[in-house]
Amino acid sequence: MVSVRSDDEETLTIRPARTQEPNYGATEPLSNDVEEGRLAKKSEPNPLDMGQIILLSTARISEPLTFGILFPFVQQMIVETGEVSVENVGYSVGFIEVAFSITQCLSLLYWARAADKFGRKPVLIASLFGALSSTALFGFCKHVWQMYACRFLAGVFGGNAMVIRTLFTENCDSTNQATAFAYFAFAANMGAVLGPTLGGYFAEPAKQWPKVFGHIQLFVRFPYALPCVVCAIYILVSMVLCSIYLKETRPQECDNPPTIKSVLTRKMVGMLGIYGWAVTVVFCIYALFPLYLFTPVAIGGQSKNPPQIASYGAANGLCQGLWLLIGLPRFDRWLGTKRTFVIVSSMFPIFILLPALANAFARSDHWLLSQLSLGAFVTIGSSGNMTFTSVQLLLNSCAPPAAIATVNGIAVAICGIVKSIFPAVINSIFAISVSNQILKGYLAWIVLAAMAAGTFVCALYAPEASDDSKDLAKSKRRVLEAEGEEVMESGQF
Repeated sequence: MVSVRSDDEETLTIRPARTQEPNYGATEPLSNDVEEGRLAKKSEPNPLDMGQIILLSTARISEPLTFGILFPFVQQMIVETGEVSVENVGYSVGFIEVAFSITQCLSLLYWARAADKFGRKPVLIASLFGALSSTALFGFCKHVWQMYACRFLAGVFGGNAMVIRTLFTENCDSTNQATAFAYFAFAANMGAVLGPTLGGYFAEPAKQWPKVFGHIQLFVRFPYALPCVVCAIYILVSMVLCSIYLKETRPQECDNPPTIKSVLTRKMVGMLGIYGWAVTVVFCIYALFPLYLFTPVAIGGQSKNPPQIASYGAANGLCQGLWLLIGLPRFDRWLGTKRTFVIVSSMFPIFILLPALANAFARSDHWLLSQLSLGAFVTIGSSGNMTFTSVQLLLNSCAPPAAIATVNGIAVAICGIVKSIFPAVINSIFAISVSNQILKGYLAWIVLAAMAAGTFVCALYAPEASDDSKDLAKSKRRVLEAEGEEVMESGQF
């Protein structure tokens, strides 16, 4: 223990950094008010444990992978059972998609409380095992009710997204959390891209590659088993790696966890509402963009074929990942989390109108301008997804350390509810708009732009990050403490 006397004669006690409480959540802009050189040195982000971050990122891929791998073939799989007509297959597909989200929402709080009581690692392993089992079994289903059962099972064991969010939070602090959650969001994007790609590529292997798989009766009898098995193998590898190398991060505060009622303060409820609104806009764009690309130009779309739609989707996912990995950590450090959220959300409504502009140019035979507008939406407009990660950081900053898992469980449940309802709503608005040429087919984009403007308003009312960097006296104290630590480390005292 060392004492350092400041300019105002106040004696400060220096303690090693390891005794400090965890500092989760958002950041404030850098301050130049105090000792610029020395303070800038301490303002550098703390290094992340990249081994843990990469391990958690590989596990994070599993949820969107298992959710999206079914999309390319589930319609045909249902029809081939002979239990549902082609005209009614849409209802069954919709129920299969919703079954996962509903059961996940109902079970998440139980997983969150289990993670607080028993630890993060065992809950993650159990959730990954459930995802592995349900996905592998789905490929061998011969009846529609079996498909429903597998998706319900996947939802019941759908706690991996919640616990991975929590582990990401507890493996970083406010100085480097934007970088950590950039990896989190990038992994989710990669899972969303890989899922449909693997599902389409490996479905019906006996027909696609008869010389290789045509004589394997397993794949002849179960033509959709291979993509599910490939997905299950990936989850198995991730589960084994996590069981060996993942570090437990459960804080001691969880020995006496707060009740859910005490966690849901007015500030927390408001922040969850802001989070729900922001993710609704993002998920609606995810759902609407492929439908827009498929729709004929004459009524409001782009008349793209499936390979082109897949290419645009992959490019959009890649650009989102680059914004998150490269742009967001820097913006968060330079501007602070809330200011980044405000600035990005202020431009989001403009970006959302670019697809409508691209169609207007296409209708008037300005092909180059149409493609430039569409390219701007895919590349620059994808930066709007930084709102998703920024609002997650602000949400973490409102949560006490003993309730991180509970708050993340509620957040993932909100995501499940949003995915169950609002993508179908915005697609229906788009269908009504283009079929009746309401506002020339642009009604859905105008509605989304208005919702994005609502995100900007929400950002203005988001709580400030709790950080002492704005306070001059406290900033001086931090500089003096840093100097005291250096003295202790060097032994010159």
